Amino acid sequence: RMYSLWSGVGAQKIHQWPATKLQVAGSQLFLECSTEGISEPNLYWYHQPLGGGLHLLTYSISINHVENEMPHRFSSLRSRNTLFQLSSQKLFVNDSGFFFCAWSLTLNGVRHITVQ
Repeated sequence: RMYSLWSGVGAQKIHQWPATKLQVAGSQLFLECSTEGISEPNLYWYHQPLGGGLHLLTYSISINHVENEMPHRFSSLRSRNTLFQLSSQKLFVNDSGFFFCAWSLTLNGVRHITVQ
C-alpha cells in the first residue's frame, strides 16, 4: 500500500473583513480577505444567495493574476500574496446572501512525501 502525506503545512488562518455587512441596493461593495501562515495560496471569492448554493465569483493563483467569473458584476484585486479584495460598483437585491473567501494550497512550497 502507498500512503501520501503532506508536510510543510502549519497553522493557517484566513480573515474576512468585514465579518458582517448590511447594505442597500445600489450601493457599492468592498470586502477584504487576508491569510496568515499560507505560502502562495490560491484564493477564491464565493457568493451564496439566501437558500441557494455556492457560486464562484473570482479566483487568483498569484499576485496580479485574477480570473473573474462575473466580470460585469464583480471585480477583484490581489496586490499582495496574502490579500484578496472583492468589489462591486452597484449591488442588486439578488446579491443578498453570504460572501465567502477561501484558499487552497498550490504545489509550490509544499513537499510531497510518499510512504510505502
